Amino acid sequence: MRPLVEPSTPLPGTQDLLFEAARRLRRCEAALCDVFEKAAYGEVIPPAIESAEVFGPEAFRALDRSGKLIALRADFTAQVARIAATRLANLSPLRLYYRGSIVRRLSADSGPVHERLQAGCELVGAGGPEADAEILSLAAASMRALGLRNARLSLGSTGYFSALANAAGASPRLATALHDAVDRKDLPTLRALCEREVAEGKARDAILLLAQPPRPQADARAMLERAEALAPSDEAREALRRISAALSAAGSLGTGLEVDLGEVRGLGYYTGIVFNLYALGSPRPVGGGGRYDTLLGRFGDPRPAVGFSLDLDALVPLAEVG
Repeated sequence: MRPLVEPSTPLPGTQDLLFEAARRLRRCEAALCDVFEKAAYGEVIPPAIESAEVFGPEAFRALDRSGKLIALRADFTAQVARIAATRLANLSPLRLYYRGSIVRRLSADSGPVHERLQAGCELVGAGGPEADAEILSLAAASMRALGLRNARLSLGSTGYFSALANAAGASPRLATALHDAVDRKDLPTLRALCEREVAEGKARDAILLLAQPPRPQADARAMLERAEALAPSDEAREALRRISAALSAAGSLGTGLEVDLGEVRGLGYYTGIVFNLYALGSPRPVGGGGRYDTLLGRFGDPRPAVGFSLDLDALVPLAEVG
């Protein structure tokens, strides 16, 4: 008799975790939860399915039987923002953490989907450099809890790039091209774009500086001073001041802290500092985060917020936990 369901492997972009792989994941989650709980963060478990308006275009959407557009969870931060703005609106500051899986399309509104395992923290209702430093310190402590002693935390500002693009009068098309070149550290392409489409002056020189390699914390001051001298607007100078303030408040994290003015993260809700986490053995960032002071406003709550997420698919194979 033919089985009702043909045996198959998981869908592309997903995986089964069996036995030791599952045990390693749970050990890593336990180590992270211990760090988060000791820092007075409380766990929230949002639903796997949400109204589609909560997420961006990367979400996998479908119509339910009533005709309502719903989506699989594509981003924990947006869900935490919804929870904070609605169910926890009168509590501040909020320290929340989560763990679980997200499902995203590889390209917006098209292409295959992929599932990723994440854990992370969000600090809602605190807007100063001390809050930024708290999140940076917690991200660094998370890496240490997983036994990753040679991890790096690369700090930048999405606001700085936006300020330079505005000062240069860049069109949306040019801003996207510049952003992509900066993200790849592709100096030849960045220089060609600037020479062809950006007028000579401070804005052009400052944009070219974005493709420079990151500087360790001890050597970052000279780069920040150079960037401030080239800053073409008050908006750009304010973004640089926020990086400096976060560095000063964070002090020594016990994890390699560096400044990268070309550190530009995806997900369009970031408004201030941004950072990525790197670990030996992973070809891509293993986590990251930043400040998103306008995201809660989408749900009727204008409170500032900052947070980070960890890519457990990348981290668990590298972790050294008991």
